[in-house]
Amino acid sequence: MDKRYSNHIAVKKGIYLHILNLQPELHREFFHDVEFPEEVDVSEYKTFPGFMKGIKASQEFCSNLLLFLPEKKFNPAKTRQIRLAKLDSPIYIIMKECSERDYLAYLALGASGILHPPFNHGEVQRVLNGHEFEKVSFPRNEDLIKEGQIRLDFLVPSKLSRILGVNRLVSFLTAEFGYPPEDCKVNLPMVMDEALSNAILHGNKGDEELKVHVRIYISSRRIIVQVEDQGEGFIPDRVSDPTGRENIYKDSGRGIYLIRELMDSVTFRNGGCIIEMEKRNRYYMK
Repeated sequence: MDKRYSNHIAVKKGIYLHILNLQPELHREFFHDVEFPEEVDVSEYKTFPGFMKGIKASQEFCSNLLLFLPEKKFNPAKTRQIRLAKLDSPIYIIMKECSERDYLAYLALGASGILHPPFNHGEVQRVLNGHEFEKVSFPRNEDLIKEGQIRLDFLVPSKLSRILGVNRLVSFLTAEFGYPPEDCKVNLPMVMDEALSNAILHGNKGDEELKVHVRIYISSRRIIVQVEDQGEGFIPDRVSDPTGRENIYKDSGRGIYLIRELMDSVTFRNGGCIIEMEKRNRYYMK
């Protein structure tokens, strides 16, 4: 990539950019009129494995990650691998179109922004300089972490747009109780996203008149979550294995498998209408 001084975009000196370019046309459109000063360190990759290898090998603590993605070909679950590799780096998803379901999945995994063309210079400026949403400062109370417990019980409308709020709540509370960053920022938001979207889309069939009942218990030792829909239920053992040869290329059917992989225990009750999940805090000390 050409690195010249730009009169159009003022990029901070000393910044690191890691770019996954799976959509060259979109990449050219985004970087139109953008020219970098010599101090900007840019690494560009044409494949996902190469990108992962590059960001894992990089020594900088925090860098900006730009993902130029094709439509309906990139599994949002791969964002989890990227987030785990760089927990503190801003991630920006840049694509022509994005479904509501994928949009929420990307945000749940900590994407700092999802951008679509046409791009303006202000958006490009913020992305290249690693702009993130402002975070609310909240002092941590060590006694609360050691001794406190939180129980939440609430109803969520059958709308995908409501998932993100629940994810952020769980992420914030587990962080306050001292859970590992990979669980607070990645694993638990992904599990909540899968469980809630399954309840909304498959359990309640997207009927906005129906509710999803969410019960959450959090302590410094463990988190237990129950998600209950108002559907007809299902038989979990009859769900096909997504790792099977006949299912490996399907775009759906991985939710329950993923939840079981990431949580310490998963139980179905009430004919499959309730999923109960438990995650223990490996940082917990008596």
